[in-house]
Amino acid sequence: GLERSEPVRCAVFIAAPWMALATVLLGLVAPARASDLTLLTLLARDCFSRQLLSACDQALVQAEVVQQRAAELDRYPCQTVLLGLQADVVMVQLREGRGAKAFETLSAVQQRCNGL
Repeated sequence: GLERSEPVRCAVFIAAPWMALATVLLGLVAPARASDLTLLTLLARDCFSRQLLSACDQALVQAEVVQQRAAELDRYPCQTVLLGLQADVVMVQLREGRGAKAFETLSAVQQRCNGL
């Protein structure tokens, strides 16, 4: 009993870290995407504060990237506030921005989508 289980436990202990490393290196685990939310935040701020239409366009695309990631992870509160953010961006594009309210939506996105 004990003589057989000891080598197996040792092999698992040694192999597990190497398997985890190989999995990450081979791209089988999705990488952290904190930069997606960071980029969205920067673009949305430029859109809201400077009314830069190119930043607004890019913010919509980036919001979709974050929304897809939220969908993959069943992060429904994040998806909900992202819809609001997208609406705020469209309102700026239509020259009907919501001012401080848009920044409140962006703050909610940062909180509810943290880690994406």
